[in-house]
Amino acid sequence: MKFLTGKGILFSIFVAACVGFVSVIVEKIEMHKIEKQVMMIEEVKSSVSSTIFNEGKYPSKIKIRETEFDVEYALDTRMVEFVEKLLKRHRSDYSAIVVMDNNNGNILAAVGYNKQEGDLDSSLPFSTTHPSASLFKIVTSANLLQMDGVSPDSVFSVRGRGTTLYKYQLRDNVDKWTRWMSLEKAFAFSNNVVFGKAAIEKLSGSSIYQTANLMGFNRELTQGLKLGKSTFVMPEDQYNLAEKASGFTKSTLISPVHAALLSSIVANEGVVIYPRLIKKISSTDGKISWENDLRKKKVLDTSVAKELQELMNAAVKNGTARALSRGVQRKIRNKITIGGKTGTITGGLPFGKRDWLTIYASPSNGAQGKGISIAVMNVNVKKWYVKSTFLAKKIINYYYQEIFPNLENDLSVNSLKPVKKTDKGV
Repeated sequence: MKFLTGKGILFSIFVAACVGFVSVIVEKIEMHKIEKQVMMIEEVKSSVSSTIFNEGKYPSKIKIRETEFDVEYALDTRMVEFVEKLLKRHRSDYSAIVVMDNNNGNILAAVGYNKQEGDLDSSLPFSTTHPSASLFKIVTSANLLQMDGVSPDSVFSVRGRGTTLYKYQLRDNVDKWTRWMSLEKAFAFSNNVVFGKAAIEKLSGSSIYQTANLMGFNRELTQGLKLGKSTFVMPEDQYNLAEKASGFTKSTLISPVHAALLSSIVANEGVVIYPRLIKKISSTDGKISWENDLRKKKVLDTSVAKELQELMNAAVKNGTARALSRGVQRKIRNKITIGGKTGTITGGLPFGKRDWLTIYASPSNGAQGKGISIAVMNVNVKKWYVKSTFLAKKIINYYYQEIFPNLENDLSVNSLKPVKKTDKGV
């Protein structure tokens, strides 16, 4: 057995040190490459976002310094072309339509139209300068239905017109002009007074703020796209709480993408599946540099989401969105469940009177997936050109005729039908 001499020991230490030094250098080089790649991917994302917002177009290739990247979108070409033709045929001053796959969050179409420019504008579906109006009643309803003693059948007193919201209407006075209305009917007909009173009686500024955050307000919704945040500000006082809860304010802002997501959350029984516009970014050699994985999170109890389905189904069956039930082809209508919410308000950028609609259209046979959610926003400056419900039913018919034509009847219990709670009183 040989023992190392002093020089041998020193040499071994020197060799080990050299190997360690080289390993550190190699590791730093690899880390630098990774950091450089990450930085380049972020630059690609920023460039895509800039092109969409400034030019209203979806770039398929982006060049960063000497490297070219391919951008693959979740968009469905057939749906995009159909929506484009639809908006060009029925030209509102401004319009935005978003179609989202509830099963994976893929944005199948996100198309905008600007009549002043006479051209398509893909920035509108992603912009967050639009008052949410009564679409916010979905969030308020979610918060209310979490409270003990509140269900779709809960009744509240009403005075005056439901489209207004005066302070006297929020008082508890009962007189000969007082009438009573259930939460379900108030949602179906978008009664501001019921939602204002219910918020004051049952909710707080912090509870509705928390629910709004869970359902996507004040949060980044997309990866790979620098989408602005929808905005909900904490109510200042009780009347401001009533205003915000009913959507009777211009300070709560939302994007059409987020509007579609609200319906998707309800269709998915309380699970938010975050929207995906970009599926992946690859370098020109075909290597995947970044992939947009599916992200989801449970934000509402299933029981609450099912009661929200009751409310949204009622809005389509006999409420403000009832035009949908008449316009969808019978052979399709008999095999799907549609729930929705409308909203109207004047203001925002671009300025005008907004005609909002968010809906989900899901196969009644739960085994066939969760279907799609659609958001339609028309902005009318001087006169109305086309109703949001008309555009939505055209999209539903097209989707279930051309893209998902093999609908089957559900012979079992319909998993999307609302189930009334038995553990809550009125």
